[in-house]
Amino acid sequence: MKKHSFLSRTAKITCLLLAVILTLTFLQTYVLRKLDHNMTRLDGYYRQEQGELDVVLLGASEVYTGFSSCRAYEKYGFTSYPVASESLTTDGMMLALKEIVRTQKPKLLLIEPNAYLYKETKNEKIEAHTRKLVDNIPLGENKIDFIDRCVDKDLQVEYYFPLIKYHDLWQELPNSLRRTASTIEMQLTNAYYLRGFRTNTEVFKPSDKVLNDKIVVENRTAKLNKTLEKKLKQLLRFCKEQKLNVAFIRMPHMVYPATYERVKRSNKAAEIVKEFGYDYINLERDWRKAGIDYNKDFYNYDHLNIYGTVKLTDYLGGIVQNKYGIKRHALSGPQKESWDKAAKTFGKLYRYCDEQIKKGHTESISEDMMTLRRIEPY
Repeated sequence: MKKHSFLSRTAKITCLLLAVILTLTFLQTYVLRKLDHNMTRLDGYYRQEQGELDVVLLGASEVYTGFSSCRAYEKYGFTSYPVASESLTTDGMMLALKEIVRTQKPKLLLIEPNAYLYKETKNEKIEAHTRKLVDNIPLGENKIDFIDRCVDKDLQVEYYFPLIKYHDLWQELPNSLRRTASTIEMQLTNAYYLRGFRTNTEVFKPSDKVLNDKIVVENRTAKLNKTLEKKLKQLLRFCKEQKLNVAFIRMPHMVYPATYERVKRSNKAAEIVKEFGYDYINLERDWRKAGIDYNKDFYNYDHLNIYGTVKLTDYLGGIVQNKYGIKRHALSGPQKESWDKAAKTFGKLYRYCDEQIKKGHTESISEDMMTLRRIEPY
């Protein structure tokens, strides 16, 4: 009888502990977590099969707003994906690069260098910018190493257990449940058909004097921040050690007086990159080659709208195919079906954005089930 009672209590305690663990896991994964476009983009990346991607793009918001993997696949046939998060730091760049090597090691890696072009290191010190990437990286050797080296000791536990950091997200209920439901549905159906793309339905009219015509012939350089230059060289050495096929791609921006020095720092970064034997494709300076029109193709100073994205993707895709020899490769049946669906979905998104812009409706478009349902009728 005592033995039966002991076994019964043990079973009940085990079930209770299991229920607690499952509840905390669910809360940390779906409810008390920043479920935003950064999370969805990285979640979609990790769902790509190993070796499925020909090209990976690494960088910050210029990457996932300026280049469409869906459009590139439709026009050129190669597969690609942006490993990118908002305001990505230089330490985040290195972590993301190591994860790319671990999971894909693509035929070509395109790196946008914005993280290294800040005048100061303020971006590096903003925790939110770090967490937008790190919170969405699976726990493993690279993440553990990052936390150990780059996070203050008293904050490290929050990176292992984000529930501690985001416990006050209870205040966003029940509105956040819509995003939670969307996330779960996307994971269950693998409906990452925009491949991490994000945009805004707007044609930006700047209040500052635009200097894009001037930078076409700007060859002067300005020194990089010493700390950021050191981090850039560390990344370049890592690329060499790993024997990666790399090209740097500076995405277009709408340049105005306050950001003009950044153009010169970009020129300096180009010199450093070329010293390591890598190409530096400067589409910020050579925007005319891509057919970019800064009167029509941006939704703010730093990001292309849907019109600019198509132009940039078509131009850069041609470089990827013709200069770097990245051709269409055979996909499995399920892979081809998913990529074909992605191409069709982007076409619907383009038509939806075009219509909203013409109506004067400004709307942020991120990859989620709500977005997919809005554009489906088109």
